[in-house]
Amino acid sequence: MAEVVAVGNLKSCGSSTMALVLASAVAAAGRSVLLVDAALEPDLLTWSHKGYGTPYLRVRRAADEKQMGALAAEARRRGVCVIIDTGRQPGMIAAGALIADRLIIPVRLSPLPALAAIATDAMLTDAATDWTAPLRRFLVATAIVPIPSRVARAVEAIVASTATPRLPVGLGLRAAYEAPFLGGATLFDLVDEEAPGLFRARQEALSLAAAVGLLDRFEQRAFQSRLAPQASS
Repeated sequence: MAEVVAVGNLKSCGSSTMALVLASAVAAAGRSVLLVDAALEPDLLTWSHKGYGTPYLRVRRAADEKQMGALAAEARRRGVCVIIDTGRQPGMIAAGALIADRLIIPVRLSPLPALAAIATDAMLTDAATDWTAPLRRFLVATAIVPIPSRVARAVEAIVASTATPRLPVGLGLRAAYEAPFLGGATLFDLVDEEAPGLFRARQEALSLAAAVGLLDRFEQRAFQSRLAPQASS
């Protein structure tokens, strides 16, 4: 199963974080994954240079749409999963949509990020006639925090204004998901002192990876069972 998943939003909205979370989940399950950094700011490439290494996860920088496509095609031929961080550039997002089996639009549940997600979705809808194969795309909530009910209702109305589905899983623990950028590790290599809520964050990451087709349900359940806290004797 060599899937290609792109992540992008016209206002960024955590696309690099979500791409790293997905790639980390696939690698932690013991499968090879290529993380393509095509965003304007090379945050993922910078992360990879901090000294942490895993045999299952590699990061490559794509300077343009052509290089992004070449990296994804070569990895697919080798049976390697690909996660592309397209960032916020319209051209990169559209090119990622052409390359990917699925595209994730991360959405932070507040008014301006929600509007940006809908604008991204509309841009891709307008470009859909140029695609040679159907693309499945999803909205995925990220950096989920409690907000006042009136604002929450307004945000839900914005998100519901598109026919593009919102996945029932999302990423809630922002501190845990962004902590890897500090030291260069992945979510699955941190210890509790480095970020709160690691068990829940890892479970969310695996559930999201399975929901977008990067892990099958057996892989997800098997790895989640290994993560479960052990009862003290």
